[in-house]
Amino acid sequence: MNKINFIYLLLLSIALTGTYKEPEYTLIKKDGEIEVRQYSTYVIAKTLIKKIELREDDNMFRTLGQYIFGKNSINEYIPMTVPVITQNNNENYEMMFFMLHVEKPEDLPAPTNKDVILDTIDIGKVIAITFGMWATDTRVSYYKQILDQYVAENSLEIESELMIAQYNSPWAIPPFRKNELIYKIK
Repeated sequence: MNKINFIYLLLLSIALTGTYKEPEYTLIKKDGEIEVRQYSTYVIAKTLIKKIELREDDNMFRTLGQYIFGKNSINEYIPMTVPVITQNNNENYEMMFFMLHVEKPEDLPAPTNKDVILDTIDIGKVIAITFGMWATDTRVSYYKQILDQYVAENSLEIESELMIAQYNSPWAIPPFRKNELIYKIK
């Protein structure tokens, strides 16, 4: 890649970072890259697949993306927000988008795909660790260990499965990417 193309991609990545709306929260405590936060209740669009059906090409992002890009009952575009959150629970693998421009799920157009579920999520109090680059299994495992150690050292009680939050478009240059691992805590 020549120098001009690299500079162009770098500037494009910087310009696109931070252009999407995010859920608001109150910062309770900050300790390096670890934060304790308080969130409100938010409307979400989510999709899920059973763990036994999980495949590498599960297309969950495409399912939700089609909904917000107009594949809904009134062909309405819905603003993209960040982060995109994925979570494994005992039976399912879930992905969710925040619908920050509405107060309740009924304010949204109905999905035309039965796999899109409109709901609310009460995130509440969380602990999060922020990291850059890609959210690969190896990097998630590394930062999860740091977060788990902090939780243990501070006698915090976890109330959810680990959530992986990704903030950037797929074409964002890795050094400018933002990811978080989040647990709901008491």
